[in-house]
Amino acid sequence: MKNISIEKEKVAILALGGAGSAVLDNLAVACEGEHRTICIDTDALALRGTVAAKKILVAPERVHGLGTGGEPELLEGLSLEVGDSLDPILSGIQTAIVVVAVSGGTGSVLAPSLVKRLKMEKAEVVVMAIAPFTFEGGRRKERANRCLAELRKVADAVLVFSNDRLLESSMAKDMREAQRSLDRAIARTIHGLAHVMEKNGLVHLGVGELKEAVGKGTDAMGGMENAWAAVAEASGEGREAAVIEAVCEDIMLEDGKAWREGNRVMVSVMTGADTSLSEFHGFLEKLKERLPVDLPISAGAAVDPDRTESLSVTLLVTRRVEESVLPQLSEIAPAKREEVVEEKNLEEPKVRKKRKFVASQTELEFEPTPSRFARSTPSVRGAEDLDRPTYQRRGIKLKV
Repeated sequence: MKNISIEKEKVAILALGGAGSAVLDNLAVACEGEHRTICIDTDALALRGTVAAKKILVAPERVHGLGTGGEPELLEGLSLEVGDSLDPILSGIQTAIVVVAVSGGTGSVLAPSLVKRLKMEKAEVVVMAIAPFTFEGGRRKERANRCLAELRKVADAVLVFSNDRLLESSMAKDMREAQRSLDRAIARTIHGLAHVMEKNGLVHLGVGELKEAVGKGTDAMGGMENAWAAVAEASGEGREAAVIEAVCEDIMLEDGKAWREGNRVMVSVMTGADTSLSEFHGFLEKLKERLPVDLPISAGAAVDPDRTESLSVTLLVTRRVEESVLPQLSEIAPAKREEVVEEKNLEEPKVRKKRKFVASQTELEFEPTPSRFARSTPSVRGAEDLDRPTYQRRGIKLKV
């Protein structure tokens, strides 16, 4: 953490598709303050109902303002990398937070090209992606993985929130309220991060810290979710203890998955102008003691003059995945592949071949005169006793 004084940055929040616009609506309802909001969609009716300051309808000649219905094929070949109409809207953005659902449709198709366009404007870009439910099937999961892979190549940081979070908590009893709860949680997380990024305060928390928290790699185990958020606010006497207890017991963290799989914690604090740096440090120490696991913490604090006795905390648990992954054998050059195979053969211990053991051959022992012929007259022909086996009469050794 560094105690620095920074100039106010212009943080813009861009929503793509219906899921993004729902987050923007919750941002306007549940969070105080003004944000620079932009909504881009193919659904004219949904776009008209959103509260975004700027609204952009795309591909009206293809879908006639009716949206894609989750079918990305309707927007095949469409890109936002070029377009004179976007220049005045995207100009001047230093930090952009892009909210999008990656399961298919408008958001998953346009998100990579929008991020590229923002990078052309020299903006830092953080993506808040919403992954589909597991029960939606392999097709949507494949689309989501493809979109996330493209986003990680161009965005500074990609935070993925899974819809399965709703099924694993007590919110699953009412799906409509559960979806609103997830949208509200993401909106309040954006609200907390945006204020810490753009306002002068005790400690600045920027895109660099988010990039460090999540990395650029993909999960080798196939999991998409890498972020879990909790938000709490308290006021009056004892507000520190109250807000710490509330944020740690948030409904979005109640299944414990964040503490099992996460390996980083980011804290955004909004407090009054009378808060000192030592008080902020003491608050973080209390919060760290309350957390179920010991994880590295990055924190930022924004000072709001209108807050005198209230304290707001946004807790973001993330899972960092390293970018370097083991290469597949098919990706290794042929010459190198032979070296790898040779090294593998050298490392493998030699297995001794088992010897085949053959039983020793010997002559079976029989009675010279079998007992069953004791009372009978011997069968003798010439000099040979025919009651004895031929091999005995002629001295032949049997091999068994």
